[in-house]
Amino acid sequence: MRKRRLIPQLAGMTAAVWLPATIAAAQTDPVADFYRGKTVTLAVASGAGGGYDFFARALAKHMGRHIPGSPTLIVQNMPGAGGARMVNFIYNVGPQDGTTLGVPLAPAAMAQVLDPSPIKYDATKLQWIGNLENSVGILFVWHGSQTRTVADAMTRVTPLAGSGKSSATYQIPVLANALLGTKFSVVLGYPGAAEMENAIERREVDGRAAVWQTLNTTQPSWIKDGKVRIVIQSVLKRAPQLPDVPTYIELAKTDEARRIFEFIAFQNVTGRTLVAPPGVPKERITALRRAFDAAVKDQVMLSELTRAGLEIDPSSGEEVQDVIGRMIATPPEIVAKMRKLLE
Repeated sequence: MRKRRLIPQLAGMTAAVWLPATIAAAQTDPVADFYRGKTVTLAVASGAGGGYDFFARALAKHMGRHIPGSPTLIVQNMPGAGGARMVNFIYNVGPQDGTTLGVPLAPAAMAQVLDPSPIKYDATKLQWIGNLENSVGILFVWHGSQTRTVADAMTRVTPLAGSGKSSATYQIPVLANALLGTKFSVVLGYPGAAEMENAIERREVDGRAAVWQTLNTTQPSWIKDGKVRIVIQSVLKRAPQLPDVPTYIELAKTDEARRIFEFIAFQNVTGRTLVAPPGVPKERITALRRAFDAAVKDQVMLSELTRAGLEIDPSSGEEVQDVIGRMIATPPEIVAKMRKLLE
């Protein structure tokens, strides 16, 4: 009799022990388990102190608490080969488990199409986590310039500052000359933005191609005091900040020209991106993307960026992935034409 009563009791005890264990197992988060106690490296394709480095350090400081398991994030600068060195590393050499992510230069995907010689990666197989800044490419002139509109730029030679032939400061005005009929003359050899902007103030040149967000940060008084005029913008559609400024795409007279300027504008969606190598498991990519989405809404990080005079205009990893696919799928004849024009 005792044995018969004991068996149901033991069965009930077994079920009682098994049930909580099952619930605990079901509640286990494999992503959190993986990242807990780990260090994640953000490899930056530029040197310390620039815009890419600043944004990477902001993410390193704040994004970790939004990743399951709350790993520690650190920054490692890895400049070289026009940004290709870092992307080549995370794609081919670095760990493929989500403990090394990259902050590439904006042209990382475009370079695969235009200048593939140093590229040892496929941008469509990289897993894009998100983008902090949808850059607005602009071409601006000093308020004293006789060039005030696109029509003026088509009738008079307008000298612009440029750094090198691989830079947008050269490529965009040259494409505008060939495809829109403008008469921009690019003076090359300025080492960086500061030197170009000093040259504009000294009236050595009338203006340059730039990024709206960067100019608004480095020269806010120029914008506030009306010292510059934005002549054209390089975007897929007009930026809210510049509703009256035409885009290169709008001004294009042929489908070929439109496709070329569209290709250039795709780069804006890769302004300040975070990317993972192709081997990282999908569930970790999803967690990283959602952590990025949370970080760009994190009031502590946003306040920090505001104090530094910076703003963000983020897009999700899924959005960036889609644009990268469209960029790489640009027809070869369009790419060939662009290369020829930039020779």
